[in-house]
Amino acid sequence: MLKLIFSIYRKLFARGGFVKFNNFLFNCSIRGLGIYNYENMEMSGENAFINNYIKKDSLKNNSYIVFDVGANRGDYTKLILEKIPDAQIFSFEPHPITYKILSQNLIKLKKVRLFNCALSSEKGCLELYDYKSQDGSSHASLNAEVFTVAHNSETVSHKVEVSTVDLICEKNNIEKIDFLKIDVEGYELDVLKGSKYMIDNDKVKFIQFEFTQLNTTTRLYFKDFWELLANKYKIYRLLPNDLLEIKNYSPTGNEIFGYQNFVAIHKGI
Repeated sequence: MLKLIFSIYRKLFARGGFVKFNNFLFNCSIRGLGIYNYENMEMSGENAFINNYIKKDSLKNNSYIVFDVGANRGDYTKLILEKIPDAQIFSFEPHPITYKILSQNLIKLKKVRLFNCALSSEKGCLELYDYKSQDGSSHASLNAEVFTVAHNSETVSHKVEVSTVDLICEKNNIEKIDFLKIDVEGYELDVLKGSKYMIDNDKVKFIQFEFTQLNTTTRLYFKDFWELLANKYKIYRLLPNDLLEIKNYSPTGNEIFGYQNFVAIHKGI
């Protein structure tokens, strides 16, 4: 039946005169699949995910540990504390200007520990790039091409300290991470590689990461995330009020370079 519908549709609408119509349907459909729903945390599905999964999971634990990697100005950290007041949050922000704002926003919150560093696959120092005209933006990245190619903008850079999730856990005697949230402008996979010990030893329950058009500048595919996580985790794309499970890897269905949030839930839960 589907083949017949597709065949009829092609004969009727696979024409140059219907480009705008077909693009309209395409843009509607990808939003229905959880792509480009970025306007706010309600639309992205992050708020519903925290309410329906993270908050409920926290009720089973005496101590709940959250890593907010790429904390920016602290909005996500504050959202977590609003839902889980007793959570212990480790917030990481490498940009010196943004970190000052983050510190000011969270200075009164005793349950939050702040780190002025980036997290990646190994310890070191790297250049963090940002808009020359808007230094301290939410788009700061370790890749200059995010600005020169994706945004066609001049850049300014800052030398920043880099650590890994595994090293932070070792130095701070952290035995498990309940929720690892990663938003690092195209370098999410490097953060996961720097979490190898914690992931391999089943010490991370929930992971949230972005996959966006910026992954074209870092030359990463969704397949890279799938191969790293699918053995131990079920992977879902966030919808505004639901989760869409990615049951099997598909280049056609998964390699869509547009803003989207994925969550990985440990199969042991």
